[in-house]
Amino acid sequence: MAVARYIARRYQRSRRRSRALSRASVIAIVGIAVGVFVLDVTLAVMNGFHAELQRSFVDTMPMITITNYTSEGFVELDSTMARIADEPGVIGVTPLVRQEVVVSKKRRFGPPISRGAITWGIDPDRMDSVQPFTSQLQPGPEVRDELRHRPGRAPRVVLGHDLAMSLYAGLGDTVLVTAPSQEATLADLEAETRPFVVAGFLESGMYEFDSRFVYLDLAVARDFYGYGERGAGLIGVRVEDMMQAAAIADSLETRLGSGHRAIDWMSLNSTIFRWVRLEKVLMFLLVGLIIMVAAFNIVGILTMMVGERGREVGILLAMGASPGQIQRIFVLNGLWLGFWGTAIGSLLGWLASLYLVHFGIQIPGDVYFVDRMPCIPVWTDFVAVAVAAMALTLVSTLVPSREASRLDPMEIIRYT
Repeated sequence: MAVARYIARRYQRSRRRSRALSRASVIAIVGIAVGVFVLDVTLAVMNGFHAELQRSFVDTMPMITITNYTSEGFVELDSTMARIADEPGVIGVTPLVRQEVVVSKKRRFGPPISRGAITWGIDPDRMDSVQPFTSQLQPGPEVRDELRHRPGRAPRVVLGHDLAMSLYAGLGDTVLVTAPSQEATLADLEAETRPFVVAGFLESGMYEFDSRFVYLDLAVARDFYGYGERGAGLIGVRVEDMMQAAAIADSLETRLGSGHRAIDWMSLNSTIFRWVRLEKVLMFLLVGLIIMVAAFNIVGILTMMVGERGREVGILLAMGASPGQIQRIFVLNGLWLGFWGTAIGSLLGWLASLYLVHFGIQIPGDVYFVDRMPCIPVWTDFVAVAVAAMALTLVSTLVPSREASRLDPMEIIRYT
């Protein structure tokens, strides 16, 4: 092995007549480096999207949402919430009222601006136990106190940041919320409109939510949408371990009995998470083709090297070198090219990933669900890419190195 390593190292040194071979070697190294670099950055960005999805859904929605099958919602709300809070692993419970509405704002000139939205009736004192509500409020946490309903004062709302921008609504402006009337039927559709004063904004970082969500006090929502004084349409639950939400949701369904359904955040968004995992695998395979093409360039390089070093190979065989030693010489040459390409690509991929982590790249939030390209470099992905690149390089060296080991020394020496 030492002899094969020594000769392989000597073969790496360029000779004057080997300039074309040296240029081909550089191209192969660059090709592998580019493939490894692109694949490393792609996987890091996919990791970032997956983590951002988890964070966004957990930070903007309850980990578990409990509903029942009655039109009145939860009538015995306090006892139901008490049973939910007794479940092991549950750390927060809050009542919610959800309703799809149209939010509009009058303009000085022209027709009003209208946008479809989803209103959430919340208990400001309980909301932080389920999701980080107060920390996302703008211009500050004092907005939570402003949201509380006070008799004799116009009700307040908190608008999603992007929704407020599309409505040109600022602090203290009045917006109109239009919802279907509780007595409305398909034959006689009626709606009720009420004015609300903008108390603040909520910015979660997820465009889909910030462009549609409106928050109002639970008492106002009950009165507006026809719920009882102690009623609610949904119950939001937060658990200690987000990855155990599915198991706790099943347990809560059993505890509450028939007529109730508990949906965890992973089941609610299972299609999206399956898509992200599948896309990561597809990206690994598709971008891996770049490495494959560059690795198989090594076949041509080693074939050229066998032809150029044919006389030397014949002399080595005549001197007693075994075919296995000859094969190892050319395998080591190919692996040397693959190693440098993989090392350079991995280094550049790690540096690019760190740049994205610390500085990031702005992306359109109305196209993607985030407004900033997320990136999480995971060392196991870098190792997997490096191993795959070296494995492809090894495979590409087998055919030309085997051909070199089968050369007839007498024929080579006689005719060269």
